[in-house]
Amino acid sequence: MVTVEPYNRDWPRLFEEQAVELRMALGSRATEIEHIGSTAIPGLAAKPIIDLAARAAPSIDPFALGSVIAFLGYSMHRSGPKNHAVYVRGTALGRTHILHVFHSDDWEHCNQRVFRDKLLHDASARHLYEDLKIQLAASVSDGAGYTAGKRELIQALLNQEQAARGFPLTIAWDK
Repeated sequence: MVTVEPYNRDWPRLFEEQAVELRMALGSRATEIEHIGSTAIPGLAAKPIIDLAARAAPSIDPFALGSVIAFLGYSMHRSGPKNHAVYVRGTALGRTHILHVFHSDDWEHCNQRVFRDKLLHDASARHLYEDLKIQLAASVSDGAGYTAGKRELIQALLNQEQAARGFPLTIAWDK
């Protein structure tokens, strides 16, 4: 079952609290931490999971940070993307946070940040995405089906934003 909730005004605070902890743990290993994902979009219904993006310092391997953030409850998501590291944190009830760590050189063009920005400035895209998320949450029984159901729209919206910025087009799902 996939749970999509109405926007929660606590999500930005929950991001900030976690970002403070991560900044302290990562120190100079990360140069930036941002709120990404649906919980970063004011007013957008979302799964109640805080997604964060971190930019690894130039000499840091994003895939080598597990031991540095393990005490915060994060573990490597082994079946995640291959072009950036993903660490997850949760409780017995499920994931609460997902940390995406990007190589320094990939930061400006990373799909997650570009897609977030598209939703922040394009109300039409935001409404299309929210409507689809709510429909899928009500009609699919698992996270894989929910994710697959969003793939086509995410790719189309990502392509629009990349083209508008003069970025080369990429595949949204970088696994």
